[in-house]
Order: sequence, then C-alpha cells, then structure tokens
Amino acid sequence: MFPWIALHLSNIPHTAQGFPGVLADSGGGSGSGPFWLLPKIEISPSILFQWGFFPFANTLFASWLSIIVVLAIFIPASRKKAIVPKGLQNFVEWAVEQMLGFCEEIVGREWARRLFPFVATIFLFVLASNWAELIPGVDSLGSPGPGAHPVAGIFLLGNDSNNFTPWFRPASSDLNFTLALALISVVVTQIYGFRTLGPRAHLGKYLVNPFKNPIGAFVGILEAITETMRLISFSFRLFGNVFAGDVLLIILGTLVPALGATVFYPLELFVGFIQAFVFAALTLVFISLAITGHEETAGAAHAEVAH
Repeated sequence: MFPWIALHLSNIPHTAQGFPGVLADSGGGSGSGPFWLLPKIEISPSILFQWGFFPFANTLFASWLSIIVVLAIFIPASRKKAIVPKGLQNFVEWAVEQMLGFCEEIVGREWARRLFPFVATIFLFVLASNWAELIPGVDSLGSPGPGAHPVAGIFLLGNDSNNFTPWFRPASSDLNFTLALALISVVVTQIYGFRTLGPRAHLGKYLVNPFKNPIGAFVGILEAITETMRLISFSFRLFGNVFAGDVLLIILGTLVPALGATVFYPLELFVGFIQAFVFAALTLVFISLAITGHEETAGAAHAEVAH
C-alpha cells in the first residue's frame, strides 16, 4: 500500500529560501536548493487511498488511533478490579466519578445515569482526538509525493522536504469530523426530546399558533433556528481551535527546533481539554433543555425566584 516511509523533519529551522549559503542535494536529482522548505498547510485532509466509493483520509486513521488509545486505557482498568483501587484503575475510577458528578449537577441523578455513557464517550473521544496533535509522528510521518527522492530511503531533504502526504493528522482538525459529531449531538438531543415529551409536546416548542400566542410563536422560530446554528457553532468552534493549534505546533517546531513546539504543549493540552469539555457539556445542557417542557422550565424559574 505504501512503498515508502518518508520522514519529514519539520523540527529543523528554515525559511522559505532555506539557510543562507547552506544547500542540499536530496539525492534524487533535485539538485542544489534550500535545505528545508516550510511545511504545506492545507485545510482539507489528505486522501491516502480509496476503496471503491469510500476515500480513506489521514484524519480517519487518526480517529481510529484515538479510539484505540481510549480503549487501551479503559479496558485494562475495568478487567481486574480491586476493592481498593490503585494505579490505572484508581485514575479511571476518579475520572468516571468526576464526569458522573458533573452530569448529576446538570440533569440530576436519574438522568445522569442514562446520559453518562453518551456524554462521556463524546468527551473522551474528542479529548483523545484533540491531543493526538501532541503525539510524535502525527503530521510528520507519511508517504513521499510524486517526484520526491527520499535520502537513505526515509528522509526528505531540500526541495522535497515538504513533498509528502502525512499518514496521520488530528481528527479534530478536519471539519468533516467536527460536523459529523455536531450532527450526532443535535440528532440525539432531538431523539431524547421526542421520547421524553412526546411528538406533540416536543414539536410544540417550535410550532406555536401565532394568533393565540404570538410571542410563543416567535420564540419557537428562534429555537428552530438555534437548533440549526448549533451545528455551525459546534463544528467550527472545535475545528478552528484544534486546527489553529496544529498549525502553531508545526510552524514553531519548524522555526525553533526542539523547544519551539514543546513550549506550547501545556497550552495545547489545556485547549484540547477545554474544547472537549465544552463540546460534551453543551451536548448535556441541550439534552437537558430538550427533555424539559416549557411549562416545567417556567415553573422551575418561578420556584427559583420565590426561593
């Protein structure tokens, strides 16, 4: 499938013109030229190969890697459970307790037990996808492009230094990935609304007779528009933050070797966590609103004011 293993050394400082007076020969006819070129920054993911009508992108493989990482942590921790947890089991139980406690604060104990698997899965999957950009080899290991001549079979130098297709790119930096997650979040929210309130009461949030209740009809239109806007806000918020962080690490790792990218690792760890938390928390809040009728919301508000 991949005849070459091309290693793109992006942690070497360079400019678009290369080092002054430092020339390199890639060993395959590229001749003299800049020692390293700036990496190619592309918004769309790279297609590695296609099977029938199904293209396989590098972000797809990164999403599989994220799933494997999550499973590799939670499956061993849940197999041989000790009464007094320690090590990995202790960490996993602590993480589960924190996530479950947060769910209980938003939707109550009963609904938290029901929604926890879905919300926790979203959080962990998005978190692993966000933090994939910090794994060595992501965005730097790949297959050489047409006309590239790897040195010693694996290194790309000179004019060939950015002529390659990375095998892995953080899944969250792909708008298709974030849009799919946003669509899943919105659809599941609507399903819970229909199942809990019933079709009549749930649709009644959006379809109100304007002659009987003009204000309610206007609010219903706003809520219908809001449901559509959630797809945009969900997908672009996550995509924009992760893609920007990925580009930041690539560029700084190129301009300042070794320390350039690592200095920003704590920041990217924080941003990746916050974005995963926001995505999961908003999903939980929206489901909470979907399973609550207008009358219940108004009653709760009056009770809070009276209290």
